[in-house]
Amino acid sequence: MIVRRFLIPLGLLAGAAALVLSCRDATPVGVDARTSVLLAGRHAQPPAGDDRDDDGDEIEDGDSLVSCRPLPYDSVTRTIGPEGGELEVGRNWLVIPQGALRDPVSITAVAPSDTVAMVRFRPEGLRFLSTALLVLTYDNCRIPRPATPRIALVTDSYRVIEFLTSEAASPSDHRLPKGHQEGHRRVIGELHHFSNYAVAW
Repeated sequence: MIVRRFLIPLGLLAGAAALVLSCRDATPVGVDARTSVLLAGRHAQPPAGDDRDDDGDEIEDGDSLVSCRPLPYDSVTRTIGPEGGELEVGRNWLVIPQGALRDPVSITAVAPSDTVAMVRFRPEGLRFLSTALLVLTYDNCRIPRPATPRIALVTDSYRVIEFLTSEAASPSDHRLPKGHQEGHRRVIGELHHFSNYAVAW
């Protein structure tokens, strides 16, 4: 009888201990708790390595949107037709060649004041008959020394969907806007339709 009195509390204590130990890992089964490398750079965790950016600061690991000092908000609307044209928003340019549009279109470009270098174009989904050029500048951004900047198509929540084909254009390239060809760090990409675009590495 005395032995039974001691065994019951001992059994309850052992069961409680087993329950506590089984709850140690709070990660749901099948969920990868690591941060995706496709998220914007401001959401990623810095690595433990020694990689540095242009200012000598530590950089983040993997593909990422660049980290920038916010510039003033800018928004421009312009109608461009079959003859082509240029649109400047902030320090960025959209160059639409002749024949890329069948009819005149009212185009809006927005450069938000944000910690990423990006432009939003409307009407969303507008497609060009021939390739346009998008020129994004990143003078106010920090780029890792070994990295090559490129333009990413991103969602409204800064998730990278894909990267534009980079365009190698010299400062004297006749397709680039006059007077805005030199003195800026920039990346050029081939644009086929409208969405949100940001500088990434």
